[in-house]
Amino acid sequence: MPRAITHYLFSMDCLNLLDKNTQAIIKDNMDMYLLGSQGPNFFNYYNDLAFLNKKNISLLSPLIHNKKTNDFISNMIMYSSNKNTLKALFNNIDFYNISLSYIYGFLSHYALDKHTHPYIYSLQNSLKNKYKHKSNAALHKSIETHIDSLLLFRFNHLKPYEFNDYLNINLSNDDLFVLCDMYSYLLSSVYNKKVSCEDIKKSYITFIKVEKKINSSPTLFSKIYLNIKDKTSKNGFINNKIYFNFKHCVNDLLNESHNKWVNPFSLKSHNYTFDEIYKYSLDYYLDLSKELDLYLNNKSTMINIISKINNKSFLTNQNCDCNFEFKL
Repeated sequence: MPRAITHYLFSMDCLNLLDKNTQAIIKDNMDMYLLGSQGPNFFNYYNDLAFLNKKNISLLSPLIHNKKTNDFISNMIMYSSNKNTLKALFNNIDFYNISLSYIYGFLSHYALDKHTHPYIYSLQNSLKNKYKHKSNAALHKSIETHIDSLLLFRFNHLKPYEFNDYLNINLSNDDLFVLCDMYSYLLSSVYNKKVSCEDIKKSYITFIKVEKKINSSPTLFSKIYLNIKDKTSKNGFINNKIYFNFKHCVNDLLNESHNKWVNPFSLKSHNYTFDEIYKYSLDYYLDLSKELDLYLNNKSTMINIISKINNKSFLTNQNCDCNFEFKL
């Protein structure tokens, strides 16, 4: 998946596409929108060493990314859009705006992930012989970290350590309450996973802490901390995400040369640049958000939203039930 900075930049572009009323709601709940734009990635850094626990919390992120997309997103929308239930449950109508802001951010994560992943997996496949010392997953994270740096410099003329807007996420108690209740419900109803609110809250706190250290000067303490986290979180691959380690890019990762690449899932050839994929993702987000607006105003049905999602995985942009020779 694109890394945290790319998702932030994309979410800001998505926000500018929304109508003024929706923008106003989100700007009052920007922390939830920004966390939503990181999708389920906040589960990635949970400690999962067997002698500490056997919860496998960090594996929730790949599960959500690749299984039952229709069910997960539709249930999230129904949870977030039921004003009467939320008001009765929390005795506060503001919780509707909180949850709605999260889902607009989450949909930006989905839109970018599903369209960019096949390209990134294609890069991973083409570069694996050059970087034989890296596992597939480690190479994938390294590519994404490079792309973060390239896009940030192109859009904002900044280097990652000069930029921390994407980490300015400070959830209030109300925000945390909604986040924990929503994910507890979704994980149970969609995947039959019982995850406590405490574990969800811990995942969020750990995510912010780790990401801040990933994008800071490499002090001795941060090196030790990140090295331990790299060993204790099954889905972290933290050493391949440290921005300070990626100062030079020797490959055309944005495909500005329009070289041909092969989607490893559809097996179709393309010569799209990353910029073109990014813009197409924005078009998709706008289309999906318009359908969501119609649904929220009782002018459309969930079936129309589901038809646009079409149960396509965040990782492959193919149906979640499909199997592929290319291994993720």
